Amino acid sequence: MTVALSLLVLCVSIRCENILADTSIQPPDYPQSLHRELKALLDAHAADSNDADTLIRLAGLYLDMGDNLFNDTPSRIGAYEEGVRIARRALDIREADAQAHFLYAANLGSAMNLKGVVASAFGVRDLKAHTVRTLELKKDHAPALHMMGMLLEELPRLLGGDRTAGLAHVQRAVSISPGFTHARLDLAKMYLKRNDAEGAKRELLAIVAMDRPTYPYAWRHRDKPEAEQLLKSLDSTMRVAP
Repeated sequence: MTVALSLLVLCVSIRCENILADTSIQPPDYPQSLHRELKALLDAHAADSNDADTLIRLAGLYLDMGDNLFNDTPSRIGAYEEGVRIARRALDIREADAQAHFLYAANLGSAMNLKGVVASAFGVRDLKAHTVRTLELKKDHAPALHMMGMLLEELPRLLGGDRTAGLAHVQRAVSISPGFTHARLDLAKMYLKRNDAEGAKRELLAIVAMDRPTYPYAWRHRDKPEAEQLLKSLDSTMRVAP
């Protein structure tokens, strides 16, 4: 059985923020600074390391580069695929590591999405299994809750979709990490799909007014502009509603 990948990983794999990123000390030239960080790690032979923490850091860096640094599709796919490979090495060394499972799933889903291929049921199970394992090991892992919520939202029931559970997962992600504006944006869209305009507006206003977003670069360049556009559309719709 196959299903269109855009259906399965919509909003899940396009942008899966790295929970290890210390956003409070991002260099002023971020994301270009990621080039320097990668060079330092590769010069130290991080890719061949047997230290799981080093490999996890490298896999997270590749995810950030695919999300925030590269603009062309081949470079982004290359970064995500390398992130998958490195995360797999980390799991071979330390299977019971929540972040390694998350980075495997996040990089895998992002690469699959950009390739525009069709996802097999096996590929979906692999993505979902690593997200589930992340939450088994760390139940309050906000990005994994967000990822699982969107999978449950978009998957057909035949493959385990559950919109009620999906909504609950994304709500929990926002509750745990109020500054996680990507999750808030997806939560607003979920409310709109359920004809809850007030709930959507609440989340969108929170994004626009956010003073300490968890991921400042994503908030400034993607989440806030999209929230502002959705607010304009929503306000226009609400004004003409009977």
